Amino acid sequence: MSKERLFLIDGSALFYRSYFAFIRNPLINSKGENTSACYGFALYMMNIIYDIQPEYLGVVFDTKEPTFRHDMYAEYKATRDKMPDDMVTQIPRIVELVKAFDVPFLEMVGYEADDIIGTLATRAADNGIEAYMATADKDMMQLLSPMIKMYNMRPGKDAEIIDQKYLMDTLELRPEQVIDYLALMGDSSDNVPGVPKVGKKTAINLLKEFGTMENLYANLDKVTQKAVNASLTENRELADLSKKLVTIETNVPIDVDFESLKISPVDSEKLVPLFQDLEFKSLVARVQEGPSAVPVATTRRQYDPETQKYNLISTPEELKKLAADLEKLDFFVFDTETTGLNPFDSEVIGIAFSWEKDRGCYVLLDHPEGNLAAEQVVDALKPVFENPAIKKGAHNIKFDALMLRQHGINVAGIEFDTLIANNLVTSETRQNKLDTLTEKYFNYEMIPITDLIGPKGKNQKSMTDVPLEQITPYACEDADLTLQLKILLAEKLSESGTEELFKTVEMPLTEILIKVEENGVKLDTDFLNQMSEKFGKDILRLRSEIYELAGEEFNVNSTQQLGKILFDKLEIHKELKKRPPKRTATGQYSTTEAILLKYEKHPVVNKILQHRKLVKLKSTYIDALPQLVTKRTGRVHTSFSQTIAATGRLSSSDPNLQNIPIRGELGREIRKAFIPGSEDSVILSADYSQVELRMMAHMSEDEAMKEAFEQGEDFHSTTAAAIFDLSMDEVTPDHRRKAKAVNFGIIYGISRFGLASRLEISANEAEQIIASYFTRFRNVNQYMIDTIQFARENKYVKTVLGRVRNIPEIMDRNANIRQNAERIAINTTIQGSAADLIKLAMISIQNLLEEKQLQTKMILQVHDELVFEAPKSEIDIVKPLVITEMENAMKLKVPLKVDAGVGGNWLEAH
Repeated sequence: MSKERLFLIDGSALFYRSYFAFIRNPLINSKGENTSACYGFALYMMNIIYDIQPEYLGVVFDTKEPTFRHDMYAEYKATRDKMPDDMVTQIPRIVELVKAFDVPFLEMVGYEADDIIGTLATRAADNGIEAYMATADKDMMQLLSPMIKMYNMRPGKDAEIIDQKYLMDTLELRPEQVIDYLALMGDSSDNVPGVPKVGKKTAINLLKEFGTMENLYANLDKVTQKAVNASLTENRELADLSKKLVTIETNVPIDVDFESLKISPVDSEKLVPLFQDLEFKSLVARVQEGPSAVPVATTRRQYDPETQKYNLISTPEELKKLAADLEKLDFFVFDTETTGLNPFDSEVIGIAFSWEKDRGCYVLLDHPEGNLAAEQVVDALKPVFENPAIKKGAHNIKFDALMLRQHGINVAGIEFDTLIANNLVTSETRQNKLDTLTEKYFNYEMIPITDLIGPKGKNQKSMTDVPLEQITPYACEDADLTLQLKILLAEKLSESGTEELFKTVEMPLTEILIKVEENGVKLDTDFLNQMSEKFGKDILRLRSEIYELAGEEFNVNSTQQLGKILFDKLEIHKELKKRPPKRTATGQYSTTEAILLKYEKHPVVNKILQHRKLVKLKSTYIDALPQLVTKRTGRVHTSFSQTIAATGRLSSSDPNLQNIPIRGELGREIRKAFIPGSEDSVILSADYSQVELRMMAHMSEDEAMKEAFEQGEDFHSTTAAAIFDLSMDEVTPDHRRKAKAVNFGIIYGISRFGLASRLEISANEAEQIIASYFTRFRNVNQYMIDTIQFARENKYVKTVLGRVRNIPEIMDRNANIRQNAERIAINTTIQGSAADLIKLAMISIQNLLEEKQLQTKMILQVHDELVFEAPKSEIDIVKPLVITEMENAMKLKVPLKVDAGVGGNWLEAH
């Protein structure tokens, strides 16, 4: 007979983990409650009860009161951050949940949850019950034994069972050595001091050599590393204290018998009302799936060869038939299997297709076991892919299309991308991975790639090493599930009112981005190498000057050393008659850029800031960019995403070319490295002028703002005159600078305190400026009020083209969260609408370039700017074409203005 099992859940750790799992996209119900921690907690409980079905179960919590460890060491856990307010509000709900599951809620004053878990696990093992400590806390490894294991449930992955073998395989330690390991290394999260200079690797090596901490101290003369030896000698008391702090108490006097821990049947009458109140619809359904008296194991669906018919295309005859079948279709889904994730450095090794639910086929391009040559496959399928009448879909179709372009196939008829569709219908989350969506919508668990090639690391296999009988279901499953998602998401697009945006903007834009990414950007690497050399010399010079001013050499990049030099030794705050910065939780001075800017008038700080700027520019751009030139094309190819930015803006990555500096003379120089591909071409840059302010004028219909733009006034000067009560002739550059900060601050919903900080004025002065602004532009204030009210009533806002952004946190009880949501509401309508505008411009410009058969290439989009590489012979045609299309991409109630320039590099053109 199998052993009975006791599961002990660390409730406090699970509570925190569940809350922070959703920290970027918190779950907010219609009442404005943050339910992230409750949802994660409930889901975990259900997985244990329904899927594991242990015989005994308990949930253990810490208490607010100090423990015996605080009596030993007052600083124990002193560095922990205060619990967020919207987490505190969920505590009563967590208590309700545990009670509704009818599971014992265990806690004891003076002890931590770890101690109670250790005590009960030890008791269970002594009584022949196998104990599983449901926690990821490494401290608990000290309790591992043949009868005691750890159970770590990981989101999106299989649960991890941590036992003695796992401990030996990963850390090369025995359970009894874990205490010494933790004592030597310390634990910053619990503020356990440990021994300075002894980190993870050193601690393991010392214990491998000496076995125990006691034996280590008995043989200190054999520790050859001088610094480690000295630290061990000087810190014996810290080591002993740390050992006491990390040792789990296994004799807690808690009165619990195993009969009380016996698992009870799930009572739907208790759980369902609570889940309904919390608005956990999927969990309600799961509870209702089975009889309330019996726990039901509701595992996710997985690949089933009996119902999912996936075939390998491996002969010329089968390939010919596939091409003929595809030619008869109106629509199909495809997915490429590749040697990597960079389309310009990778190869296609196979293509999967699906056009009917639970059906799919996979054709090889390049595999040791294959019987088809890549050229055969390309020749057979190229006419199908390039036929615009046959519509195609995929998940992240841009990537698959770019991969096929590397093999001479230009995909036409791009109609549906499930990644983009899901992003439009669920704007509150950026979780758009295919396996995540199939789990969410179909309760289906896809075959993990690690099942084929293994985990990341030097031993990970290539897809060409994987047997065909494994690749075929994996690849076909991708295509099949994408097809099923397409059918579902097409309905959701219609229901959400975003179908038109999807069809007329996002999908046409995808085809444009494929071309833009393939065009890439030419770099002047010789110029960057010269720049790197110059910056290197300047960095060394500045470092030498800093040492001279400091009176000693030190690590300029070390926050700890820099803080001591500036505020303990030089006492620059006294010299400048300012207060020193507050110390961090570890007792160090903060030396962030924001802090140092307050002291920048001091010569040493000024040079440190210059040093930091040069180091960042050199490492992030000047030295990094030449390494990103693709050998195949000799160009840099960025990847544009339509789904990352919540406002709808495009984002650039691998590398991020939207972050190339434009402010500051040194940063701008980097743009000189972006050049045309030939001497017969130039760079054309076209940039919307104050587009977000113009969008505000359009959406607010403020007459004063509209008039300023219609008259062609410099809007920042107009604003300066209004808020400082000046005539236009009296406005100085400083007035204009401050007005610019106000203009853009208002759009982003800036507070009086934020504006005061930005302008270095008092909060009262900032409040007066904001009041003056709204006196001049009354409708702007009313627009903001109306937008926030709309968001409160509907929990979402829309851009001019109907892009929806859900903002459920607009009703949060926490004032900070609520106010941030209000800022998001205003910003999204303005910035999101500006993003819609430039997308329309990109589509119309590219269509005209192709219609007129021009050779000019669009190579970059940087927020409000488009960059082109144009033959000199076309520039007189292309420049006015681009300006006209950008200024007329959308009909606004104020004129749009585009500034365009031409040059031998990006900086010259800007």
